[in-house]
Amino acid sequence: MSRGAIAVLSSENLVHNLEQIKAAAPSKPLIAMVKANAFGHGIRSTAARLERHVDNLGVASIEEALALRKIGIKRPITLIEGVFEPDELLIAACQQFHVVFHDVIQLEWLKGLSLPLPLVAWLKVDTGMGRLGFAVEDVPHALRVLKDCPSIQQPVGLMSHLACADDTEHPLNAVQLQAFAELAKGWEGPKSLANSAAIFAYPQSHYDVIRPGICLYGVSPIKGKKASDFNFKPVMTLQTRLISVRKRMANAFIGYGGTYQCEESMNVGVIAIGYGDGYLRSLAPNTPVLVNGKKCHLVGRISMDMAAIDLRSCDDAKVGDPVILWGEGLPIEEITEGSSIIPNELLTSVQSRVTFHWTLA
Repeated sequence: MSRGAIAVLSSENLVHNLEQIKAAAPSKPLIAMVKANAFGHGIRSTAARLERHVDNLGVASIEEALALRKIGIKRPITLIEGVFEPDELLIAACQQFHVVFHDVIQLEWLKGLSLPLPLVAWLKVDTGMGRLGFAVEDVPHALRVLKDCPSIQQPVGLMSHLACADDTEHPLNAVQLQAFAELAKGWEGPKSLANSAAIFAYPQSHYDVIRPGICLYGVSPIKGKKASDFNFKPVMTLQTRLISVRKRMANAFIGYGGTYQCEESMNVGVIAIGYGDGYLRSLAPNTPVLVNGKKCHLVGRISMDMAAIDLRSCDDAKVGDPVILWGEGLPIEEITEGSSIIPNELLTSVQSRVTFHWTLA
């Protein structure tokens, strides 16, 4: 019997989620975000399943983009963080990657550069995120540099990112939406602002191109909402199995640090997954799992390779029985409740010791 930590990934659910996104922003081209190993789902396998359904794929680095070209992905690929050194501009031109320019140093690298093909370029502006992007007042100069550069295909796109779209009550949303709207007036090229949350919360942010990320993978992009509220289905179901079931006496301690003490005589199970697999130690006490379809809860600290669960609600559980950590029947949003963890963090933490199995495309 193998260790049993498995991620089952649904091709059908991935495409289903994409259909919900398209319904929310009809006829809008989209950049499907597959950065960070496709939010932990596997960048190559995810992109291969998305390619025929999307206009463009978004990555964080040229290494991610090259990995996709290597497996035969021919769709346009956008370097959302742009290039990190001058030589990457040549690679981007040869591979026909789209490049986001967000800093003056990247503009400097263009000077005197001769590229075999002109680059499709986006100019990123910081409308309030406080991260990457040109200040609003610096946009005219940056745009002029890109317009005057023979290595840049015209017209140039305009891009920004919303900091708080997942919190629809946050006042920064209105500030950013207004700032971008002002810049968008008369802008010749394509415009892109909407991330996952904004696609559903702010239709006025759709502009010309949308950029779905976490919602592709079946996770609610908005605080206080469930995936089911958007008719999303989980792409990843993380599961393992029970490797031990034992009766523990009242007052017995469980796990490192003795942080849990049994309230009564009870069955405690041990499952074959831990923070070494990406099942994070910082998950809240009493985090739910499904054992044979019945909800049980963690007890004690998560270890590197194992975790313990209270089996009082599943007294017939036995060694070898399957345990679902999140996915079908147990939304990942429920797993992160009561902790500082967000679903994005949990998904991208799943490690190489977990075996991935995709359903047929």
